Amino acid sequence: MEEIIKFDNYTKRFKKKIIGPLNCSIKKARITALLGSSGSGKTVILNSLLGIIKNFKGNIEIEDSLRRSEKYYLVNKKIGYYTQMDFSLYVVSAYKFLLDICIMMGINKKEAVTKVEYWMKFFDIWDSKDKIIRSFSWGMKNRMNLILCFIKDPEIIILDEPGANLDSYWRNKIKILLVEAKKAGKTVVITVHNIDEIADIIDDFIIIDDGKNIFNGSAEELNVYAKYKIYINEKFDEKDFRTFLEEQKIKTFKYDVDENSLVVAIDNYRQINYLFLYLIKNNLPLKNLVKLPINMESIYKALEAKE
Repeated sequence: MEEIIKFDNYTKRFKKKIIGPLNCSIKKARITALLGSSGSGKTVILNSLLGIIKNFKGNIEIEDSLRRSEKYYLVNKKIGYYTQMDFSLYVVSAYKFLLDICIMMGINKKEAVTKVEYWMKFFDIWDSKDKIIRSFSWGMKNRMNLILCFIKDPEIIILDEPGANLDSYWRNKIKILLVEAKKAGKTVVITVHNIDEIADIIDDFIIIDDGKNIFNGSAEELNVYAKYKIYINEKFDEKDFRTFLEEQKIKTFKYDVDENSLVVAIDNYRQINYLFLYLIKNNLPLKNLVKLPINMESIYKALEAKE
C-alpha cells in the first residue's frame, strides 16, 4: 500500500520533554488513529504534520513534499483540518463566513455557493445560516469546524478530537462520513479520546507514549478485540466452554469463578450465534452480556501481550 505521509527521525525538543524520534508512515486511502494518553505528544505531532510547527529535527514527507522545505505550504491545498475554534470573536453570519473561507481557499464563487449549501444542510445548520456564528451552541460550532475541514474536498483529512461537544447521533454521522471518505480514496488521520466509538473503522494505529512511538501498524497486528463479558446464572465447565469457543475461532480470556463470568472476543455476529448455541445446548441460562470498552488500557495490554 502506498505511503502518503512519512515521519523520518522526526524529533521535537522542549525544555523538559522530547517528542520522538518518530519513524513511521501513514498509508493512502486508510483511516489511521494517532493515539496516546494526555500529554503524550499527539497535538505536537499533528501541528508539525500541518506545518504549524516547523522547528523540529528529522523530516515529515507528504506526497514527496518535505515540511521543512521552502515551499512546505503548497501541499496544504490537499489537506482538510478539523480543530475546535469557538468563533467567539466572529460577528458575521455562518453563511457569509463559510462563503468567504471558500473564496480564500481559491474556490470560485459559483462552486462555493453550492458547497456551502451542501455542507450546511449535511450538518443541519442551513436554517441558521443567517445567524451570527458566535451565538451558535458548542455543538453547532463544532459542526461549523467540521464543514471547514471537508468543504474543499481534501485528499488528506486530519481531525483532532472531532466528537467533542457532539451527541451520539452526530458522532455516528461523522463515523459514516469517514468511511465514505476512505472509499473515495481519501486518507484520514484522527485523534480521539473515546476510542471505542470508532475502533471498528480504524485500519492502522500510531501509538505514542511519553513522546515515544511504541506501535505503528495495522489493527490486525495490534490485535485489539471487541470483548464481551458473559455472565452465566449457573456454574459451567470452563474448560469445555473454552474448547468449544476456540473451535469456532472465538478467543477467550479471563475467567472469574466468583462472578461466574468469562471474557471473550467476538469478531462478527455469527460468532455470537455459536456462543448462544452452546448455552442453549448445555441448558445454561445467560445472566448478562456486557461489551467491554476499547480504551488505552486495553490497547496497552494488547501491546504487552505482543512482547
